[in-house]
Amino acid sequence: MNVIRTRELDGLRGIAALMVVFWHFFTLFPVNSWTLVWKLSPLYMLIAGREAVVIFFVLSGFALDRMWQKAKNAGYAAFAFRRAIRIYGPYLGALMLAIAGNFLLSKGYREGFSPWFNRTWPVPVHSSDVLQHVFFLGVYNTTLFNAAFWSLVHEMRISLVFPVLLALAAYREPFRQVAIAVVLLIMGTFMTATLTKNTDLGDSVHFAGLFVFGICISEHQSRLEQWYQRLNRFRVMAFAVAAFILFFYGRLAVHVLPLAYASMLDLPVGFGASGIVVFAFSSARTSNLLTSSLVAWLGDLSYSVYLVHSTVLFALVNLLNLGRPGWALLCLYVPLTILVADRFHAWIERPLLNWSRMVTVMSRLPVPRSLT
Repeated sequence: MNVIRTRELDGLRGIAALMVVFWHFFTLFPVNSWTLVWKLSPLYMLIAGREAVVIFFVLSGFALDRMWQKAKNAGYAAFAFRRAIRIYGPYLGALMLAIAGNFLLSKGYREGFSPWFNRTWPVPVHSSDVLQHVFFLGVYNTTLFNAAFWSLVHEMRISLVFPVLLALAAYREPFRQVAIAVVLLIMGTFMTATLTKNTDLGDSVHFAGLFVFGICISEHQSRLEQWYQRLNRFRVMAFAVAAFILFFYGRLAVHVLPLAYASMLDLPVGFGASGIVVFAFSSARTSNLLTSSLVAWLGDLSYSVYLVHSTVLFALVNLLNLGRPGWALLCLYVPLTILVADRFHAWIERPLLNWSRMVTVMSRLPVPRSLT
């Protein structure tokens, strides 16, 4: 498999991270008429947080497929260790930051804020909660210290079994890979609603389907680009509109399903996210935008932004002792999140990223004859 440019996908990840930042600010507000307007209007494109996580999972499948192709000679242990350093290392740093914020700043329940807000930092820090978050033990409130940590449990879990996904889906025709992704999404939803409803294992199976979408795009990138280049202007526009509608409004399909099967919204959203990924590296104009200096910089910071933004938000609410959310908070929240993420990236994420790369390089070095 030839490795083709993917820098634009880093930029796409940066934009998705900002969408999560805005979504969590939006969810501070209790549900009312104007919040419903936001959710149903084109303004929702600014705050599509769940959809952004879907695109993260698709991009993770894409990136892990490339990583495995580059490092498979090093073996599974090196692959898993590198992924653990890349994802789990910065997560631990962000967890310590969130725990410190909870311990030093939290003032508990706030009447004027949404139920979502009051699920994070609601009680004093307990050692049992810390251990659960450090070791991913049992079923627990994954948003207790940081509202974004829930997805990292699945990210890490799926990463560790990624070779199994490859054995299931790799090197197959794209339609068969898409079928496997759909089956995993549906199977995971069914498991969550029935067999594993007291755990989150069904959710991991469900999200693994989104990783398979990424595998499919990675392995057929050249073919997809060639297909895109053969489209006329009308079909390009139709493809882009279809992808954006599925991505931003595929969630509305959930209203025809029982509540226990609500996660099925990720199926249309996953198709939309995959279309956007294809559009990102196939459209010259979109590629130029996503590789521009500002967007590329945001792409570099995307994981750090995702890790620290919730802690920044909850710290600000408690430091300012707000009785209810207000739009003025946004003027502090966004720039401070970027600043903290920039420092977190420089001091924690980037050193760990460099170390993870060294693991693969060292693992691929030839063994001296004297040691064989």
